[in-house]
Amino acid sequence: MTAFEEVSPQRCLLIGNSRWHWAERAESSPWSFRHTDPIVEPLLDASVPDRWAAVGKVPAAFSRHGDQQLQLDQVPLNDVPPWLGIDRALAGWGAWLRSGGGDDLMVVDAGTVLSLTRVTSAGCFGGGWLCAGLRLQLQAMSEGTVALPVVEPDVPSIDVSPNLPADTASAMTQGVLQSLLGLIQGAHRRCPSTVWLCGGDAPLLLPELVARGVDVQHTPDLVMETFVDLVS
Repeated sequence: MTAFEEVSPQRCLLIGNSRWHWAERAESSPWSFRHTDPIVEPLLDASVPDRWAAVGKVPAAFSRHGDQQLQLDQVPLNDVPPWLGIDRALAGWGAWLRSGGGDDLMVVDAGTVLSLTRVTSAGCFGGGWLCAGLRLQLQAMSEGTVALPVVEPDVPSIDVSPNLPADTASAMTQGVLQSLLGLIQGAHRRCPSTVWLCGGDAPLLLPELVARGVDVQHTPDLVMETFVDLVS
């Protein structure tokens, strides 16, 4: 299925836009998953994994290990355009495989960018939507205005009370969360199907999506689980 040598990997890495996503295991042990800040360049030589892929900036040290990189054309999702991020392809193919096929589905990866990816019942890429995620939207509002503050959402929750926020930081955070929920719900209305939800902000969105009647399958490590399925 891939062009890699027949060596069982123990460490896999997806380089994201703001976080690095790891899958690791000891010999004959289950895979474990963790998410870290990027590793600084001087420490990379000791940290190059057995297999890696990237949607974010690739460090120079990785150029010596190009044969270990998982490429987009090695992901078995059908009709994938060459510009698609490999994280979306992995999540789409993984969700389709786990669903057993037979029905269309929608993958929502709530990360730095919130991506919605439709996968058809035949296992084909069916288009999607992209928008800035929670922190990226907050950053854009702060950097693009004079008066709005820098807001770091420390595990925010969605405010479902009838009263709207009175303070600026809450107004910004709740406004962004509602925009993300509305986007997902809009896609679900347009293409009714199970939503496979993953990404760092997924736990924030999950309860309200369920409350709004969206059929959600929360699979936190869908991308990395699919990665190791491919290369193991």
